[in-house]
Order: sequence, then structure tokens, then C-alpha cells
Amino acid sequence: MNDIQPRWYQSRGLVPKSGWAPLLRRYGIVLAFLMLVIAVAIGSPSFLSLQNLLNIVVQWTPAGILAVGATFVILAGGFDLSAASGFALCTVVAAILATNGIPVSLSFLVAILVGVGIGIINAILIVALKINPFIATLASGFALAGAPFILVENPFIMVSEDGFDTLGTGHWLGIPYSGLVLLAFFVIGDVLLSRTPYGQSIYSIGGNPEASHLFGIRVGLVTASTYVVSGLSMGVAAIVSASQLSYSASEQDPALIFDVIVSVVVGGTSLAGGYGAMWRTAIGLATLATLQNGLNLLQVDSSSQYIVKGFIIIVALGFDVWMRSLAQSSERSARRPQSTAQPATYAKALSAAEEKT
Repeated sequence: MNDIQPRWYQSRGLVPKSGWAPLLRRYGIVLAFLMLVIAVAIGSPSFLSLQNLLNIVVQWTPAGILAVGATFVILAGGFDLSAASGFALCTVVAAILATNGIPVSLSFLVAILVGVGIGIINAILIVALKINPFIATLASGFALAGAPFILVENPFIMVSEDGFDTLGTGHWLGIPYSGLVLLAFFVIGDVLLSRTPYGQSIYSIGGNPEASHLFGIRVGLVTASTYVVSGLSMGVAAIVSASQLSYSASEQDPALIFDVIVSVVVGGTSLAGGYGAMWRTAIGLATLATLQNGLNLLQVDSSSQYIVKGFIIIVALGFDVWMRSLAQSSERSARRPQSTAQPATYAKALSAAEEKT
């Protein structure tokens, strides 16, 4: 919720008025990130150089854009495992069009629209056909992984057309264009989630979809829209990546979807839905990027890096379960015994709708 707890809830005992557990859950990730930065800077002083920091931003922009879309889906209680395959397909589409005489801007636009189309397909599978999100997006991910090889015999396509690399390698006042795109995605995503009725609906659905339906929220439509947002992020991340590298991804990177999900989860957004925020995903992304860059600077081999990342996500999930348990215990102890409190489902949905952090 907001840092200042709503008085209406406090007066009815629906949330704890004080305590270290809510504070730790809300800002613990920030403290952990700062400690990590200090540790990496001590281990490798070159980490804080401007050039290295800009390199980190450029390298992690595609994963960061995908993480923005994943945050919408996860907050609404869903899951999208097709992001890496959809991302690879969109890069191939952009490269094919650009190398066949289509203007770069139009090639990028079509690639983005392909990503949106992937999101619509996932939404139909999950909302209209009622297929479990994990199974639906896993299946669509497998299908998308083979699509580039249907379009062309060799989907690894080098692109040399003028202007294709501008988005990925260009700068404005020393700031990479790709970094500006990432910043815009995070800012717009945060505004949508924290400042609009649409964002409130996403939190409410993630907290309690049944009660949200009773309140008049169009659960199916809002849920479907989160997958469209995820598809949009696939397309935008793809054109940025293709522009950075000047070639298309011939196949999905298995580490990409891992980095996306870890960024969201490490930031503190709950996989159960209804709890999290865009700034949390930003901190989670920065934490993962800092960790990997630090390991690279310290010349830690890639196999050990995977072990460290796996350990981090296990700790993050365990911490989330622990803090949710503490929060539930605090709510039960803070509730008034009088019947003036609203029904549990009503309170849960209202609490989810107000969730901002």
C-alpha cells in the first residue's frame, strides 16, 4: 500500500498500524541493493565508472522492458513464459523487413505489432479458453520458438541498412537512446499502475478476482490487457536489441526469461499477484544487473553465476512467503472483534486495490 496507511483501513483494524514487518517488506530490497552496490564497488572500483554504468544500462535494456510487461501480468495473478520466444520472433521480423527494402521505422512498427499480436493470442488462450497461464504461455512459447525457422531458412540475419542501429547505439547528451526508452517504459508503467483506475483494477484482480468481479471490475478484459502489455514489451525490447546488435536473434535466449522473472520477483512483487510496484521491478533489475556485472568484473565463471542467480531467486521467494505470513498474522491481530469490520473478501479486495508497494 501507500507509505501512509489509509485511515479508513486503520480505523477498522484491517491493516497493522505499525510494526517492523511491513516496513522491512516495503523497503528491504532497497537496503539490500545499496549493500550490494557497496560490496561490488569495494571489490572492483571500476564498477562505478560512468562508462561501466552506461554499459550496464544498454546491456539490460531489453530485459528491463520485458520486465515491465511481466510486472503487469504477475500483479494480475498471471504468468507469461512466452516472452523470450516472442522477443526472438520480433527481432527476426524486424530484420527480415529491413533487409528487404522496408523503411527501418516501418520495420520496427511491424515488429512491435507482432509482439502485440502475440499478447492478444495469449490473452485469448487464457481468458477466453480458460487455459492455465503457465501452460498456455509455455505452449505458445514453444510454437513461437519454431516460427522464425518457418519464415526464413536461417533466422540469424545481419542488418546493415542505414539507421537500423540508431535506436540501439545512438546517444542524446551522452545518454543512450535505449536507456531513455527503458526509463520511459518504467515511468509510464508506474503511472498506469499507481495513478489510474486501470492500475487499481490490476491490483484488485491479483488480490481477489472473485470479489473484484462482484465490485463490477471487468476481470477478463483487464487480465487480457496485461498480456497485451506484455506483448508490446516483447516488440519494443526486440527492436531495441536488434538495433543494438544489428542482427536478429536466431533463437530464444534461455537466460532471458530467467532474468525477467528474477528482476520482478527479487524486487518484491509477489508471484501470487496483488502485491508489488513498478519501482520494485526497477530495483530488482538494478540488483540483478549489478550482481552480474560485479561477477563479470571479478571474473567469476558463467556456471557459478547461474548458481548465484538460482540461489537469489530461492531466497527472494522464501522471503516473500515469510513476509506474507507475517503480514497476515499482523492483520489478524489488528482486526477489531466488533462486527463493524467488512467481510474478509471485501477487505482483501479493497486492500489489493490500494496496494502500491
